[in-house]
Amino acid sequence: MGKAEWGADPEFFGPRHAHREDRLARTIERRAPAAGRHLECAAGVGSLSLTLARGGRTVVAADRSLRSLAVVARRAERAGLAGSVLPVVADITRLPFADRTFPCVSSAETLEHIPADRAAARELARVLAPEGWLVGTVPAGPEQWSDWDDWGGHLRRYRAPAMRRMLADAGLDPEVTVWGWPVLRLYDDVFMRRVNRRRLRHDGPLDADPALATVAGLGRRRWLVGLVRRCFQLDRLFDGAPWGVGLLFEARKPAASE
Repeated sequence: MGKAEWGADPEFFGPRHAHREDRLARTIERRAPAAGRHLECAAGVGSLSLTLARGGRTVVAADRSLRSLAVVARRAERAGLAGSVLPVVADITRLPFADRTFPCVSSAETLEHIPADRAAARELARVLAPEGWLVGTVPAGPEQWSDWDDWGGHLRRYRAPAMRRMLADAGLDPEVTVWGWPVLRLYDDVFMRRVNRRRLRHDGPLDADPALATVAGLGRRRWLVGLVRRCFQLDRLFDGAPWGVGLLFEARKPAASE
């Protein structure tokens, strides 16, 4: 069985990934002013970091992977954003930043990989400024667990009440929304499940498997991604339904923390 390659496998391109990052970016824009510093923790290959930088933020793109951060640096350079996206090697459970540094922090699809997820939540809260916002996503529903979670390095899926408790225990005032039903859940069940099953059987780069290479090519066609993303927008009408694929959390640090 192959190993998940961050930024290269089916979860990390195409309409599903783009839709989730759009939800994150819109939530960040609504909760925090565009000017100022932003910490994107576990930045991966930087797609969200670049989106936020284009909106006027100075983004510290933190990740443990030097390989990923090299990709972030190259992408920022090509986009003319080298001064606005600052790659930093960092461990989410021991962030190298002072208390109350950032007015906004985000971390997408990260906590499910961390053995000490509560320690990570406390660190994210520590570096957050009073009245600042932490925004992120995690996969929902332990009953949705599959081989894909094992292969991707997930340690858990979350239920909304448990996520609220963890963020509250970190000193934050959380809101947690179940999202991704019914369209995205159907997309996962009918399409992504088959792609993932094939990926699990394939040990090697996507381009070495004709079917997976085709999927990768489709996922990079902007018109097709845009069309599927518009279908995913229908799911917003059903936010909070318990059958969604993920949790979107937005948590405020109280002013009393000063």
